[in-house]
Amino acid sequence: MSGRAYTQTRRADATAQTRRTILDAAQRLFREERELDPSLDQVAAGAGCSTRSIIRHFGSKQGLMEAAVADATTTIGESRLVEPGDIEAAVTRLVEHYEQLGDEVVRWLGSAERYPLVRRVVETGTEMHHEWVDAAFAPQLAACAAAERRALRASLATVTDVQVWHLLRRREGLGRKAVEAAILQLVRAAVENPKGEQ
Repeated sequence: MSGRAYTQTRRADATAQTRRTILDAAQRLFREERELDPSLDQVAAGAGCSTRSIIRHFGSKQGLMEAAVADATTTIGESRLVEPGDIEAAVTRLVEHYEQLGDEVVRWLGSAERYPLVRRVVETGTEMHHEWVDAAFAPQLAACAAAERRALRASLATVTDVQVWHLLRRREGLGRKAVEAAILQLVRAAVENPKGEQ
């Protein structure tokens, strides 16, 4: 590798690292510090850089927040991947995710109307959840007629929603394994009766 190519590679690596550090700082403020509308100054302080550096990388605060949401969505989506049709693995992975972020997500849901960024996070999360249902339960959905498929998809999206986890875990006080068993039972019931008949 020539000296010039080596310098360019190092510069690209440094740029990528700075970008990563800024994204991590923005996400940390949003999640850990519970700052639902962080300023560029706050993000810059957390990342150890200047606000000008943030603007250079993301163009604006809106650009930064959109990038942070997209990055977090990708990470979460990858952490929830399972073999399509494996109901037990899907529920286990889902509950693992909710144990880490469920309380925060419920808090965001309650703040969505007041903060545009939070609303965007919630909307993205809803889209991602439906995509996860489509992927995780693909064989079960494919086995249904079109009308049944729509009803089954709606049922699966509902019984695996974070609000169900939150009610079982926080309001009813069930332990993690009991919550997992309850959600698994709900999922199996939905799959076994896709029409929702009594």
